[in-house]
Amino acid sequence: MEFQTKENGAKVVINPCSLFDAFKLKSEIQKALLKNNIKIEEVFEKDIVSLFLALDSSEEIFKCMFACLKKSTYNDIKITEEVFEKEDARGDLYEVFFACLKVNIYPFFKPLLSQLGIQLEIPNVGESLKHE
Repeated sequence: MEFQTKENGAKVVINPCSLFDAFKLKSEIQKALLKNNIKIEEVFEKDIVSLFLALDSSEEIFKCMFACLKKSTYNDIKITEEVFEKEDARGDLYEVFFACLKVNIYPFFKPLLSQLGIQLEIPNVGESLKHE
């Protein structure tokens, strides 16, 4: 996936990560949801903010995100935590994280959501989530 960030117009290329790194991130997401008593089937209907707060408050998820981004680039620079040490780049962090999730994690959850009867159209980077 290649896109330009909305905040800074940075060129970002998100490449799929290893199965191990993607699975570890998926597992940490599931742990955060369970820890915060968040039910995935309810989140998309009423409380998506709780989902984002649960994920955003996990240091393990933060670390896993960067492991998943190690094959990706930001303005032709390999993505590491150092890229976002620059204050102006921080405005792009969540957009990059969202794209990483879309590329690496959504393929795991798509069948699960389908089993739960949730049809979720994953938007392009910068668009809002749509629930049908």
